[in-house]
Amino acid sequence: MKKLLFLTVAVFALGAQGSYAQDAQDKEKEKAMKLQKFDETKGFVGPADYFTGDVKVDAPFSSGDEFKDYQGAMVHFDAGARTAWHTHPKGQTIYIISGEGRAQTEGEAVRKLLPGDVVWFPADEKHWHGAAPNSAMSHMAIQSPDEKGDVVTWLEQVSDEDYTAEPQEN
Repeated sequence: MKKLLFLTVAVFALGAQGSYAQDAQDKEKEKAMKLQKFDETKGFVGPADYFTGDVKVDAPFSSGDEFKDYQGAMVHFDAGARTAWHTHPKGQTIYIISGEGRAQTEGEAVRKLLPGDVVWFPADEKHWHGAAPNSAMSHMAIQSPDEKGDVVTWLEQVSDEDYTAEPQEN
């Protein structure tokens, strides 16, 4: 009985030590905060191959250990501007910051987007997003890279017919 009690106490002590070691590692990560300062000169104009209308992409960012966990950017669309159809190998989240936007998944209705809305596009889902015809829109886009480091596959431009379809109310 004493052996069993001693063995139980020893196992708990080792488990606690392992937990303490993990806590120490977590605290080291907390101390390794990295700050990327905003630099407006590092943004770029959205290329015509991937966007219709005037689009500005602020300097893209990445985060996580070695900045490899996820990537993103703040994207500003002038009224009537939009992305081409595209997919993301691990999906994408967009958070609407300002203005009124539009988004559509292939085969579905166009959706109206407003500030505070969050849209999740699952992995490999063909979609587009952009500003409403009469309103600028800005959103934060976040996505994770695949094994090759790719975050997007660009496809054909969105037709005016698709873009101007009446949006479905949320």
